[in-house]
Amino acid sequence: MGRLRILLADDHPQILRLLQTILEPDYRVVGTAEDGRSLLAAAQALKPDLVLTDIDMPVLNGIDAVRELHKLLPDCCVIFHSSHCEPEIMATAYKVGASGYLIKGSSHSLLSAVRATVQQVWKTTGAAAAGQPAP
Repeated sequence: MGRLRILLADDHPQILRLLQTILEPDYRVVGTAEDGRSLLAAAQALKPDLVLTDIDMPVLNGIDAVRELHKLLPDCCVIFHSSHCEPEIMATAYKVGASGYLIKGSSHSLLSAVRATVQQVWKTTGAAAAGQPAP
């Protein structure tokens, strides 16, 4: 089937470029979005395996976008990548369906955390047993 398909969402184009550069060698970045509404439209069109999204975005924030995303694509995994480290915000992210939550920081930490989260999600969902490629 190929590499894991990731949709990136962040309101800063330079962060989107950085994320794509970091992730592309190992994963297939299928698209980017700079606001929550664009995230939903792109997810519907591209059907990613995973969405890596920020929380603070215009038009529709990441939390509300993911709440809607799971109505449209219930099997899509989500990892939040945010500068918010408040426990209440993190808890809300998991309540709306996050598989992981990463605090923005170094690119090395990001790649390691994405790999670990993706592998855990793959094991938990049984995707490997269903013939899906390993990340």
